[in-house]
Amino acid sequence: MKRRNFLRATASLAVLALPALAHGQAVKSVKIGVHLDQAKQASYYSLIQKDAIDLFVAELNAKGGVLGVPLEVLYEDDENNPVTTVTKVDKLASEDVSFILSIGSSATGLAAQTRANDLKIPLGSPANLAEQLTSSPPKKYYFRIPLRGKYEVQAVGQYIGKALKASKIAVVRDATQSGLVISDQWIKDLTAAGFKIVTVEQITPGSTEAMGQALRVKASGAEVVVVSGASIPDLANYIKTHRAIGNKAPLIGSSLFTAGGFLKLVGTAGEGFVYPDAIDPSRVEVKAIEDRLVTNLGERMRNQAVAVQAWEFMRLVIDAITRAGTTDREKIRDAMEATANFPIALGPPGTALSYGPDDHDLFTSADQVVLRSVVDGAYGPGLNFR
Repeated sequence: MKRRNFLRATASLAVLALPALAHGQAVKSVKIGVHLDQAKQASYYSLIQKDAIDLFVAELNAKGGVLGVPLEVLYEDDENNPVTTVTKVDKLASEDVSFILSIGSSATGLAAQTRANDLKIPLGSPANLAEQLTSSPPKKYYFRIPLRGKYEVQAVGQYIGKALKASKIAVVRDATQSGLVISDQWIKDLTAAGFKIVTVEQITPGSTEAMGQALRVKASGAEVVVVSGASIPDLANYIKTHRAIGNKAPLIGSSLFTAGGFLKLVGTAGEGFVYPDAIDPSRVEVKAIEDRLVTNLGERMRNQAVAVQAWEFMRLVIDAITRAGTTDREKIRDAMEATANFPIALGPPGTALSYGPDDHDLFTSADQVVLRSVVDGAYGPGLNFR
């Protein structure tokens, strides 16, 4: 069939299969809203997720879309600002989106969570880490699949205690709102686990150097340095300075460092840097998704955990919409919560996702967290430390 005729035929089939809204009106597309940071500190991982989402949607629509109509994604730039995020959620709500994805920072994710919950719009995140996003019982309309902050910290604590046999920790963080939210939780949890925090050093966003912080960390006698926050460029500057002044204390970060241009920014100073990850790179499912991303978008998508997470979260949302059989927000929320034994390419091999009224998270234990390190300028294999 010629391309023009094929497209006409596809369009005709879509019209015959228009899904219904709650009030009975047919729609021409299923709309999903996404808020993200286009140009500021969170853009390093926002834009990688956006690229993965765009490819997923292109492939889905080429196969007929969802509920017989195309999937349409509406993007809004939150400018890495929680106040702006609220207005963007309101705008997406007015455009009849059936679901909202948060692919910006955890701070903007928290703002979106609160507003969308008020508006009764289901939403969720592929990669937001902040523990505050999870509550008990969970927010009724919020779902996510990334590592939870407390499980990251527990896994890192196991590594510091068992593998490094260290007890004195320095924490280096950036002063973005997300950076403070995330690092405060790390400090609290590491202290509760029995580690001594010997210094907390803070980097102003946009700083061109971190010499003062690096010298104070070295003078503190820290046996390990935890780099926790949300601004990859600022924290990469610290890591380079840490190495440049000859500090031999091991560096450990969060899963933030699996995103964007970290390896390019940090250069050779990143060698040996340890970080927790939501994915096990040896899994065949991870390799299959990565192959599609790299084939279509280039080598920049290789070893990008947040891209895999965005892909898998889109697959999860489409599964819920399909099971709901409608664009009705409440029914999609219910379908998300009813997700059971959904195979997912995150965590250890064999991981399956099941939500419930009291649990809207994938990760439930530190044992599901993979620790990896940078080896020869690339993200390396998992570490055996348990």
